[in-house]
Amino acid sequence: MKDTLNQFWSARAPRERLVLGGGSVLLVLALGFAYGWLPMQREVSQLRQTLPQLREQARQLQQDAQEVGRLKAQPAAVREAGSLVLAVEQGAVASGLRERIASITPQGVGQVRVVLPRVGFDEWLGWLGELQTRHGVRVESARIEAAGDPGWVSVDVLLKAGG
Repeated sequence: MKDTLNQFWSARAPRERLVLGGGSVLLVLALGFAYGWLPMQREVSQLRQTLPQLREQARQLQQDAQEVGRLKAQPAAVREAGSLVLAVEQGAVASGLRERIASITPQGVGQVRVVLPRVGFDEWLGWLGELQTRHGVRVESARIEAAGDPGWVSVDVLLKAGG
């Protein structure tokens, strides 16, 4: 192949070699521009657009991490199973979920099992957030299943006194 190219090049007149060489250089430059420079510029433009969003997300994550640290530092108000049952009961009444709770059963020292056959997922999460914030209650384990309609779940959760 090399010999064939050398023969082809040798058979060309000097002016023809100049035109072929110049055309080759222009072709390489055009391909470099089309397959190198343009895609790179598109990526730079896209990154410039997404950078403010990513910075906002990073700021939000930092705030969330500070909130987690603050919540972890709060002392747990609930220490034993009896007061945990009372705290769960009062929280359920305050959030309007008491009628949806099938059972609240103490499971040992500082633990209680709560069964909700059908509850709105967002309502349940709000209630858990209140229990955690006000009483330091943590979720030890949970079984969550869809309960038919979108947004409704069946929940069996084991809550533990924080601390």
